[in-house]
Amino acid sequence: MSNAPTLAACGIDCTACDIYRAAQSLEAAEKLAAAWQAGGNPKASADWFKCKGCFSDRTDCWSDDCKIYACSSSKSLDNCSQCADFPCDTYQAWIGPYAHHRAAFERLRALK
Repeated sequence: MSNAPTLAACGIDCTACDIYRAAQSLEAAEKLAAAWQAGGNPKASADWFKCKGCFSDRTDCWSDDCKIYACSSSKSLDNCSQCADFPCDTYQAWIGPYAHHRAAFERLRALK
């Protein structure tokens, strides 16, 4: 792996990710927690956001059990675009209705 710290295995650009930015700034974390609370997650807290990207210490990632990261890591890939099976069923399910996931897919598709 090349340890590209700002492109997640799934193709999310970490520098554009609210969760990643919240880990860098208490003000951003408080804003994001408030937005999540307003969106129906009353327990959201600024201290939730500790993500430093896929290639940081895995205890500092948004999800320590990310199936996409686990798969790409097990294949020694930097991201899913390097996989012969891209986009696999797991990746396609991950996209879901999320615009930022769709943008990540398009980013990886361009790299393919």
